[in-house]
Amino acid sequence: MLQSRDDIRKDKAVDAFTDAILQRDQPRTAELFFDLVRRDGRSMGDALSLVTEAEAPFVQVPNHVDVRDGQITLINNDHTILGLRTSADLTRFLPEEYRMLGMLQSVWYIPAGLDIWNQLLGKYPGRYATMKGMNVPPPSYGPVVWNQDQEPIVEAGTLDQRLHSHMVATMSGDVKRSYGLFLGLAGDEAARAKLRDQLLFLGLIDLQDTVMGRKARNTGHKALRARAVVDLADYIGWDRAHGAFYTGVPDMAVGPLYYSLYDAACVTLTEAFPDHTGKNLKQTNKTKLTPEQVEDMVRLLMEADSQAVWDAITTHFRNGVSLRSLGDAIQVGAAELVLRTTTPRKFTEGQHPFDYCNTANYWIRTSDNPYQPRVIYLMAHFVNDAARANKLFSSVIEQEFAANDLSGRTPEALLQQQDEAIMAFDFARATSVANAYLQTGADRDELLASLAVTACKFQDDPHNQKISHSTFEEYGHNSTHLRDRLLLATARLLAGWPKMPGERDCYARYMKEWIKH
Repeated sequence: MLQSRDDIRKDKAVDAFTDAILQRDQPRTAELFFDLVRRDGRSMGDALSLVTEAEAPFVQVPNHVDVRDGQITLINNDHTILGLRTSADLTRFLPEEYRMLGMLQSVWYIPAGLDIWNQLLGKYPGRYATMKGMNVPPPSYGPVVWNQDQEPIVEAGTLDQRLHSHMVATMSGDVKRSYGLFLGLAGDEAARAKLRDQLLFLGLIDLQDTVMGRKARNTGHKALRARAVVDLADYIGWDRAHGAFYTGVPDMAVGPLYYSLYDAACVTLTEAFPDHTGKNLKQTNKTKLTPEQVEDMVRLLMEADSQAVWDAITTHFRNGVSLRSLGDAIQVGAAELVLRTTTPRKFTEGQHPFDYCNTANYWIRTSDNPYQPRVIYLMAHFVNDAARANKLFSSVIEQEFAANDLSGRTPEALLQQQDEAIMAFDFARATSVANAYLQTGADRDELLASLAVTACKFQDDPHNQKISHSTFEEYGHNSTHLRDRLLLATARLLAGWPKMPGERDCYARYMKEWIKH
């Protein structure tokens, strides 16, 4: 049976976490988590149930845009749940002694991620206030709870009718009703598989037409949030996952909501396949793209206009190419965005399409939803839009490789140099070192482990751990001859994306105290 917030709060650890989080005490929050797992013998899932319950009320926002001086301003999504989800799965890539480092980094971040709305107004301290150069004094009040917890809503009707009600409430921006209906469905064990599938669908179709010339961008975060919710529920256990639901589900209906691009994909498939609107392509299309076709798709994503990209996808669908094969090629295109970026602040514009495509491919691999062909168009559009917005028409890594002579290095030496290059934010050298390692033919698992440890040295932005997980997961599934480029993108992004504000206190604490236990 789905436990309520009151049920889970009976555990005294929730109050301890809440106090530490509201005091913005990052070390104490992480230490409480460590003690629960390593000293009290609680499971990682149990500890996640408690810490998400503690943070959930304070990471909400009322909207994702504000207006200042008559201009639209972006209010970002909460990142805490993204880091917790990633860290839970990234653990398997870390050497034994580092298994808790990623999770503790994500827990350490929580007190810096509260009430983003007021952080950006200079009314509450935290990471986003710091990023904007604001030194906000400790307030006498706590963070605002923008979305209250709701009682489950269980309506009469079939499961499909109840799911449709949840979908309509989410797409119409009715936060309370959407969240209540979700909880009502989540309490029904028989409904969870379809509810999981629907939440991923709702996240993936919420993607705006373009990021070009825009300050307010949703950057595919609704998809990442949906996956974080359902993956944490799987990891914790749905009955104990109320904190994850409260953290992430209300935000799925928070505006603005973007669906016109998905509408365009529906129209495109209906015109191309009027007899079935593309809904049976998952079952009928089994052909893989050839290496030449993969390379041509990547070229189109980087160089062509959006209509040419969509026309190519439609042609491939007509020729029987599978969704999985197209998704793999588009994922390589997303990696190419990162590999062609040379301006630190612009790495985010390659990172977000990559993570979005990872979630889309994950959805395609784990369910048979008939609407998945439509999301292939959205994946391609997101990558192509970012490429055109940043004029990423030419590859640059070949020149970087030539400028970094790494001949004669052993694999072990290369891994050490890779860590050093990433920590020095030298993205050209980090990419070159990763390439040199791959060329040696040495154990790929050692490379993944090294990259994972380096990613977990950074704090304050869970995107560092998340991009590693996304690339590792796609590398493990990618069927193209270019899949090594996914690993190159990991090293480059870790080195290239600016770290705000750049502290490494959690890593230092881990190496001094926590690694010994």
